[in-house]
Amino acid sequence: MVALSLPDLTRLLRHRPELAGTPSVDLLERLLAEPRLAIPALLDLDADCHVVSQAIQEAGGESKRAALADRLHDPHDRLGEVLDVLAGHGLITVDGEIVRSRHPAGLWAHPFGLGRPLREFGKAVTAETLKTIVRTFGGQPAGRRADLMRQAEELLDDGERVRARVSRLGSQERALLESLAAGPPVANGEPFGYGSLPGARPVQRLAQAGFLIRDGWDHELPREIALALRGDGWKPALTGQPGVPAGPSPQSDGLDAALATIERVHALAELAATESVAELKSGGVGVREVRRLAKALGRTEQEVVLFLDLAFAADLIGSEQGERLIGTTHLDDWPRQPAGRRWRLLAACWMGLPQAPTHRVVGCCEEHMTPQPPPYEFACEAGRIRRAVLQTLSTLPPGMGAGAQSGADANAGAAAVLAAVAWRTRAMAEVPKAAEEFVAAALREGEWLGVVAGGALTTLGRALLDAGDVDVLFPAPTTTVTLQNDLTAIVSGVPSPDLAALLDLAADIESRDRASVWRFSEPTVRRALDAGTDAETLLAGLARFSAKAVPQPLDYLIKDTARKHGTIKVAAGPSVVIAEDPAVITELCAAKALRKAGLRQIAPTVALGALPPAETLRLLRQAGHAPAGVAADGTIQAERSQRRLLAVEQATDEPEFDAEAAALRMLAGRDRAARGPAEEAIEAAVMTGEVVVIVWRRREHYMDGLEFGPDTVIGYCHDCDDVHRIPRAGISKAYLL
Repeated sequence: MVALSLPDLTRLLRHRPELAGTPSVDLLERLLAEPRLAIPALLDLDADCHVVSQAIQEAGGESKRAALADRLHDPHDRLGEVLDVLAGHGLITVDGEIVRSRHPAGLWAHPFGLGRPLREFGKAVTAETLKTIVRTFGGQPAGRRADLMRQAEELLDDGERVRARVSRLGSQERALLESLAAGPPVANGEPFGYGSLPGARPVQRLAQAGFLIRDGWDHELPREIALALRGDGWKPALTGQPGVPAGPSPQSDGLDAALATIERVHALAELAATESVAELKSGGVGVREVRRLAKALGRTEQEVVLFLDLAFAADLIGSEQGERLIGTTHLDDWPRQPAGRRWRLLAACWMGLPQAPTHRVVGCCEEHMTPQPPPYEFACEAGRIRRAVLQTLSTLPPGMGAGAQSGADANAGAAAVLAAVAWRTRAMAEVPKAAEEFVAAALREGEWLGVVAGGALTTLGRALLDAGDVDVLFPAPTTTVTLQNDLTAIVSGVPSPDLAALLDLAADIESRDRASVWRFSEPTVRRALDAGTDAETLLAGLARFSAKAVPQPLDYLIKDTARKHGTIKVAAGPSVVIAEDPAVITELCAAKALRKAGLRQIAPTVALGALPPAETLRLLRQAGHAPAGVAADGTIQAERSQRRLLAVEQATDEPEFDAEAAALRMLAGRDRAARGPAEEAIEAAVMTGEVVVIVWRRREHYMDGLEFGPDTVIGYCHDCDDVHRIPRAGISKAYLL
C-alpha cells in the first residue's frame, strides 16, 4: 500500500473531513479499508467514478492503468481525472501504473449489473449443470468436470450463438433474460412447496435449460450470457456530465433573498419564544399550526416549513418535552451576529438537511409519499440530490441559467437537468417517486435562501460551494435611518442591532430587502410606550440614528400618542379602571364593546372590572383606547412580552477546518505510544460501528455511531439520548459490549 504523503493526506481530509480526528495514519489506513465508511463516500461521487470503481473490482481489485483503459469506452479521456478523484477520496491507491482498490472484496454486489463468471460459481455448478449448458448451446458433452467447464466457456464466448439460442425461447423467458442481462443479474425462485408461483416458472425453466445457475434460494445469470446479450464489443462508458441546455440569466448576488431569509427565520423563532408552537402527539408541527404561523408571518406555508427546519437545525428553536417548540437562548445573541455569519449558518444547515423541507417525503415508493411534519430530520435522499443540483449548476458559465428557455425548449432543458443530476448521484434512482420533486424543491429553496436565482448559482451560492468567505459579500451594518414624512423609516443594507431593536420596538416592518422599510403608526408607538419607554426617550433615540431631523408628522404622532397614553389606568382588584375625566368612566361603563369587562362605576373617575387587568387592558385596546397598567404604588407599569427561551448550550465559534493542520497532527501520531485497552476499544467501535461503553464524568455511557473529532470522541449516547463530544483525555475506561 502506498504511504500517504502530507499533500495526499491533506487532500484526503479535505474531501473526507469526518476522518480528520483519527489519532494516527495507521488507524486511518484501517478506517479507509472499512467498506461501511467507504460506501457513503463513493455514493457522493458521480457515475463515472462508479464505473471506474466497478471496473477495478471486476479486475480483482488491482489493474494496470492501460488494462483499465482498454476495458472502458472513454471518448473524452476522463480516466485519469476519475482515478485522481477516487484516490483523493481514499477509495483507491495509484502506484505508478498500478491501480489498487482499498477494498479487495469490492464495494459493489454486482459490478456493471453483471453476475459471476461461470467458473466462479464453484460447487453450485455441478457436472450435470455443465452438461445441460453444453447441450443447450449446441455442443456434445464429453470428459470430466474440468473439460465440461472449458466446453461451456467456449460455447458461451460465442455471442452470436448465445443470442440465436435465446431468440428461440418463449417471450416470458426472453424478457426475463434481457432484464437480468441489464442488471441486477439475480432472480428469486420458489424451490420448495406444492408448486411454483406463476411468476417463478420462467426462472425455473431457464435454470433447467442452463441459462441460470441456482445458488441457494437465488438464480443468477452467468456473466458470459449477459455479455453476449449486451452485444459484442460492449464496454462500460465514461460519459462525463450530460449537457445542460442553458439560457441567459441575469447575474445575481443573492443578497436580497439572503437578508430576507435571515429576518424571516429570526421572526419565526421570536414568534415561538412569545407564542409557543404546538407539536402533534406523534411529533412535529401539524398543518393547522403551520397555517397559523404562515398567517402571523405573512408568508406561504411552504416557506414556513423551510423556516421551521432551518431554525431547528440552527438551534434557534427547540422542543420542550415533545409538546411545543419554543425559542432558545441563542436568540439573545443572534441579532448581534454579522449578517454573513448568520446566513452561512442557515445555508450550511440547509445543505446538511437529509430531507427536502418543502417536499417532506421519503419518496422511495408509494407507501412513503406521506408528508412528514417539520422540523425533525428523517432518512431521505433529498439532501444528496440537493447537493448534486447545486454541483450541476456550478458547471454553467456565469450569466447562464438552466431552465432559462421557454416552451418546448423549457421541457427539454428540465429533462436535461434531471439527467445531469442523475449522473451526479445515484440517489435519483433510489427515490423514483420523488426525484423530480426533490430537484424542484432544491431550486425553490435555493431561490429563497439566495443560493440560486433564475436557474443559476448566485455569487453567494458559488462562494458557499467553493467554501469561500461569504462575510465580505454582505454590507457592513448600517447605523443610519432615513425617516420620512409618510411615517416610514428606510434603512439601506443591514441595520445594526441597536437600530433594528429600536425600529422593531416602535414600528412594524413592511419589507426586508437590500433596503428595509418600517412604518410607524399609533398602535406601534403605543406598543413602545407600553414597554416602558416615553416620548422623549423614543424621539431622542430616533434622532441619534436619523440622517436628518425627525420629520414633523412623526414627531406629532409620537407626542400625541404619548399624551393619550395612560389617561386610562388599570389596576389589580381583579381590575380597577381609573380615568382623569369622569365622562370617560361613564362612557366606558356604557360601551357595548366593553360589556365582557363587566365595568361598574364606583366613583366619578373609578370603575371596577370583573376581569383580570391583562384581559381588561386587551379589551380596552381593542375598543380603540390607550390604557396603561399601574403597579401597586400607582406608577405606570411597563409591559414586557412573555418571552420564554429554552436553555441550550452556548454556541462557540469553531475555527475553519484546516485540512493541512489535521494532516500534520495525524502524521505526528504515527509513532505514538502503545495504546491502552480503552483506546483499543474506542478504535474498534469507530471501525465496526459496535456499541461501546465509555466511562466519562464518573458515569457509564452506552454509545454507538462513534467517530473521532479533534482530541475528542463523538457519538450518540443511549443513556442520555444525546450526542456527546467527549475529550479523549477524560476517558477513564472503555469496553465493547
